[in-house]
Formats: sequence, structure tokens, C-alpha cells
Amino acid sequence: MNRYRISIIAILVVGISSVHYLLELKYHHYHILYRELYYLPVILGGLWFGLRGALATAVGITICFLPFIFLTWEGFSPDDFSRLMELLLLYIVGLILGLFRDRERIALKKILKTERLAAIGRSLAGVAHDLKTPLIAIGGYTRLVQKKMKKGDPDYGKLDIVINETRRLESMIREMLDFSRPLVLNCCKGDLRKTLEECLDIVEHQGEKRKVNVETRFTSHLPVLSFDDSRMKQCIINLLINAIQASPEGEAVIVRTSVKNGLVNVDITDRGKGIPPEKEEEVFLPFFTTKSDGTGLGLPIAKKIVEAHEGKLEVREGAVKGATFRVSLPV
Repeated sequence: MNRYRISIIAILVVGISSVHYLLELKYHHYHILYRELYYLPVILGGLWFGLRGALATAVGITICFLPFIFLTWEGFSPDDFSRLMELLLLYIVGLILGLFRDRERIALKKILKTERLAAIGRSLAGVAHDLKTPLIAIGGYTRLVQKKMKKGDPDYGKLDIVINETRRLESMIREMLDFSRPLVLNCCKGDLRKTLEECLDIVEHQGEKRKVNVETRFTSHLPVLSFDDSRMKQCIINLLINAIQASPEGEAVIVRTSVKNGLVNVDITDRGKGIPPEKEEEVFLPFFTTKSDGTGLGLPIAKKIVEAHEGKLEVREGAVKGATFRVSLPV
């Protein structure tokens, strides 16, 4: 489809230029009509390909039309000035049309994404609701049976597996519900550094278990922010655990804070394999995961929490290796 459209634009540009070269001298009084025809490929380029398409078409027209201007140059006569102004107007029209088209595409993309996520959320809410009751029953009855058994019983360990797997499923259901429900924040002014330190204490055993150090590089002073402490902990803990799990044994996860352009930034850098540029947007999509036991909802929930605080969560390539997840919160 794109090749077909590009071919149409190219044929129009070449055809209109040919009309100029072949007929301009003989039918000079029609020169205004010939030049006005150039707006057609510029408009098509803008509508089909946005700003880049419109400007690329205008550049192509300039390349085709400039030799004609030099051939008919009359020492900057009114006709010469008129031709140059026509070229300038082509760029202006292409710029305006392309910008509006690109903005329209971005807005449409956001609407479609919002609708898709809303549909996923509704589906998840229904699934989670249906699974919640039987899981409670399975976990409860399994614990009752296990209490009546002796620890030496060969089936005691099997029931432990059932209980642990039930807990894992319950955790997945909580994540589904967190993703599907609208976030209601309980914001109050607090010390983000204190929240980060509490998160580090919570994940400390995870790092020790995997033999991964967690190093902090905090700025001396962070401004007071208004945020939901429990939700922000949920977000940061998720990012820290992901970074620890992604880093090989003996490596270190770096937690760094900075203040820039009215934003407080929290960078969590792992030493894993990194994330390819084409996958940077996908990691925030529901159910996208590289873990064998992951739900693919941790990062979407973290992003949802940060955006509810009018902030931004983005992934960046690590300075040496690995990936950096940056939480940016407005002061």
C-alpha cells in the first residue's frame, strides 16, 4: 500500500514538472495553474505519511522545479519572486498539514490503546472474580487437611506444594484486579527517599538470595512530593525485584535519584541482557513477560501507578549493560 501511494505521489510530481518544462514557454499565461497543481502531491503526502511525507514531497518538488526557475530566471523579476514564494508556500502547507495529521494519528493511537486496555481490564476483572472463590476454598481446605496430618507423612510435602501454588495464583489474581480497577490514590506529602529506603529493606533478602548487591546513589536532598506511599512502594518494589532477577550473580543493581527540570527521577539499573529498542514499548503491555512464572502485569501496573501520579515510567539502555527503568515524578 505504501509503495503504491509513493508511486502515485512520484508520478504526480514528475508529471506536473513535465508540464512546466514542456508547456510553460508556449502557454505562459497558464503558469499559475501549473504551479497550483503541485499542492495535490503535497496534500497527499501529508495525509498519507504525515509531516515527513509532506516535507519529503515538497523537497522532491523543489529538486524538480529549481532547474526550471534557473532556466527562466529574469533577475528576480515579479515572476521569479512569485515562483519562489510558491515553493515556500508548499513547505508551509506541508508543515501545517503534516503536523495536524501526525497529531491526529497520535491521538487515535492513544484512544485505541485506552480502549484495548479497558477491554483487557474488564476481561481480567471477570476472570479474577470467577477464580477468587474456588481458590480460597482450595487453599482453606488444603490447610485444614494438612493440620490433621503429621509432618512426617509423605503427603504432607505434596500439600505444601498445593498451598504454595494456591498462594501464587492468589497473587496473580491480585495483580489482575490491580490492573483492571481504576486507581484511587491517597496522596499526601512525604519523603520519597524514606520510601525508597523502606523498599530496599523489603527486597534485601531477594538480593542476598540471588547474591546480587543493591547499591544506592541518592542525591543529598530531594524535594517534598505528594504521593501515595503504599502504591509507590508497590511500584518501586516491583522494579527492584525485576532488576535483581535480571542481574547475574555477583553483579549489582544501582538505585539512583536526581532532580532535573522540575522532575524527581528514580533510576533502577540492572546488569542483565538489556531490552532491545523494538521491545521497549512492549514490556509495558499486559501479559508480555520473559519470565517462566511471570504474569506480565507487574510493569503495566507500575506504569499505571506512576501515570496516576502524573509522572512517567520509561525504560532506557544501561550505560554499560543491562537496562534502566526511570520513574519521573513532578515536583
